[in-house]
Amino acid sequence: MKGLHPEIRKLLNEINAFRARIGMESTRFGIEAVNDGHLLPRLQAGREPRRATIERVRAFMERKKHARRS
Repeated sequence: MKGLHPEIRKLLNEINAFRARIGMESTRFGIEAVNDGHLLPRLQAGREPRRATIERVRAFMERKKHARRS
């Protein structure tokens, strides 16, 4: 993750922690979060997502977090 924009690095760390907690593979995460199975490889390669994409990813993780508690 060297050379990534700090906000993208932070987002990837959040995603990886989330995935580890619930046991979700990267392709499944991208598909469920934003309908893009290549989301994580693209982020890791340095692609900077739009603000709307970042918000959708974080909203997805928040919804999943609350769904698991029920």
